[in-house]
Amino acid sequence: MSRSLAEDSISSIDDLSHAVAGVAHVEKPFEEGRVTIRKLKILRQPIEKEVKEANAKLEMWQNDQKSLESWSLQWFMHWLTCEVAAERQRCIEGIKKSTVLVEGSEKKLAEANERIREIEEPHEKISVDHRSLQNYREELTELLDSIFKQSDFPTEKELRDQVDTNKAIIQKITEADEKLEQVIELIKTADMSLLESIVDLRQSNDNKTLTEGQVFFPQPAFDALKSARELYPELPGIPAPIEYKKEADDTGVFYSPMQRYLWDVRQSLTDLLKWCDARLLENMDIKTEAIIQYGSKVDEWNLERRRLVREVILSA
Repeated sequence: MSRSLAEDSISSIDDLSHAVAGVAHVEKPFEEGRVTIRKLKILRQPIEKEVKEANAKLEMWQNDQKSLESWSLQWFMHWLTCEVAAERQRCIEGIKKSTVLVEGSEKKLAEANERIREIEEPHEKISVDHRSLQNYREELTELLDSIFKQSDFPTEKELRDQVDTNKAIIQKITEADEKLEQVIELIKTADMSLLESIVDLRQSNDNKTLTEGQVFFPQPAFDALKSARELYPELPGIPAPIEYKKEADDTGVFYSPMQRYLWDVRQSLTDLLKWCDARLLENMDIKTEAIIQYGSKVDEWNLERRRLVREVILSA
């Protein structure tokens, strides 16, 4: 402890203590607003996936239509046949249904973005005061730390231990969240790789002739899922896809067994994302409460150290 430093710093300690008290009220609404925005962004992700799927289905129908129109000689010779005419009509209907899906999903995404924006705008206003609070608190803490080096005051030590405990809780949750967020990005990479493969398989009409018991699985998706499981061993397994059924999707597209297999795997990835999101959402509430408690505890600790400076160190 340094009496001379305490004498030189008491005015700044008082000023910073008053500054912290003046804006401390913004911490709770700031943290609650931040977690609300994060939750809304997580809830937006299935809609973003829905937009990608709708566009992929539209692309498949447009590719089918282009394929029909590219059969120039065959089209010229058979355009009046029922088979070709029916296929052309299927493409037209499929494009119509897919376009409706695209428009509907994009509308839902726009609405989700608007809900986020409505919260982000007022939240940005209080973030200015919150940054000031963080700066005042940090400056005050560092100033008091320089005075209380090798301190042996029981009340100061008890509060310091409580601050360290809260800090450790926040750090543990943060590390867990960072892992989960990496896993989520890897699952999304795998999902996009599968979706692209479905479109490519349909466009090329390449069903990957394989021997019995073998399946086609894109390498980027395999690598991403392998990395996700290595990073987070608790990740649930992916169940084997159900038996193939030849049935159209919501736009009228029929898929080959291989394409349907990849669609089913994508559904399993959706379940994995939900599993990860549930843990992130649970951690958010715990972490938000821990952050608020941490700030309150740091302020309590600093107030006790300010009291000790005035009543003990400078009175000695």
